[in-house]
Amino acid sequence: MSQITVTLDVEDHRPGPRAELRFPTVTRGILDWLGTVGARGTFFIVGEEAQRHPDLVADIAAGGHEVALHGHRHIPLSNLTPHELAADLAVGRDVLEQAGQCAVAGFRAPQFSLTAESVWAHEVISAAGFRYSSSVLPQASPLFGYPGAPDIPFRWPSGLIEIPATMLGSGRFRVPLGGVYFRLAPAALTRRLLGGSPATVKWIYLHPYDFDPGEKFYVVRDANPLASPLQWVNRRRVRARLVDLLGSSPGAPLGERIADLGELATYSG
Repeated sequence: MSQITVTLDVEDHRPGPRAELRFPTVTRGILDWLGTVGARGTFFIVGEEAQRHPDLVADIAAGGHEVALHGHRHIPLSNLTPHELAADLAVGRDVLEQAGQCAVAGFRAPQFSLTAESVWAHEVISAAGFRYSSSVLPQASPLFGYPGAPDIPFRWPSGLIEIPATMLGSGRFRVPLGGVYFRLAPAALTRRLLGGSPATVKWIYLHPYDFDPGEKFYVVRDANPLASPLQWVNRRRVRARLVDLLGSSPGAPLGERIADLGELATYSG
């Protein structure tokens, strides 16, 4: 099986400030666990959370993981103007580099919101000094998706490298590798579908809450009450399933893997 890189979107997903703050402690537990299984990943961190928890960013960098930006504020690209995005990127990148004492080359748009409607954003991201983006979900999605975008890494006209979400399945039933899809799908089916994925750089996306079965239930933002319970299904099995998926040779952080991509086709949207 191809090497798979672990990526973690580090954000505060609570419904409000009165809910228990769990993600910093859970993320540190994930860091310890990744060390025991010999995996280094890419942590896409919201800048505002890095400001509140700079020691967590430092711990991520000290563990040999890549520190990357998930927006300074967790706002979809479609809700920002180019000027607002440029300011958001500048502040968020500076916060992460100060906290982690490391260079930040990668960006992931909140909710994979780099779509046909926000395709202008690649120029702003490139101009801000980022080397690559991991912001495109090349399929229709309940929130944001980019049907028709390539499934394999490509280069935007601005020079920015894009590493799209690893997709499983075919036709209308394709889903990204990660999150609720990873927790719900049988492990054997995930492995089988992954073998047929055309992605040349395969990665899985998860959040701290995916590893947190003890979190109290609440209605998730951007989800209806009926869909919210899905966010709690099979959290206890995530670690075992991830070990099985990664095998004995997990993929390196995304920022390291782009060095082996070679020439990339340009996609203009």
